[in-house]
Amino acid sequence: MKRAKQLKGTGIYINEDLTKINAEVLASLRLKEPSRVERTWSHEGKLFVRYKGIDRNEHVDYKQYQNWLSKPWPQKETTTYAKKAASTILRSPKQI
Repeated sequence: MKRAKQLKGTGIYINEDLTKINAEVLASLRLKEPSRVERTWSHEGKLFVRYKGIDRNEHVDYKQYQNWLSKPWPQKETTTYAKKAASTILRSPKQI
């Protein structure tokens, strides 16, 4: 882990083995408010975040975990071929 910086730019990443709750909070930080969070990472089991527009890194304290876990997950937009076809038909019906 100490030499992980030497892999920067190579496409190889080293991930920490996090506890289940830390992994879930880290994913929450990354995905639940992407307009607010610039980047997140873990180091020695501790979670860190950098918010957009703020130049310093912030340690995510255990007291903040419940706040992040309670936020809703983003809705994944699923568009199937059937939905696309139906919307096309409804928008431009064929002339008879």
